Amino acid sequence: MAAVSCPKCTTITSRAGFPVWTIIVSICLFPVGLLALLAGRKPTTCRSCGFTWEA
Repeated sequence: MAAVSCPKCTTITSRAGFPVWTIIVSICLFPVGLLALLAGRKPTTCRSCGFTWEA
């Protein structure tokens, strides 16, 4: 996982991943299923301050 900096408190946190369903759909319906990966990314949440953003 990639590390990103929180825009609110500048703490380094890990980037959120993909839900399992988006990975399964992208594999089963390849190449159209790749759109599920674009739409389904989880928002990143800072463990220090709790701020949530799309990273």
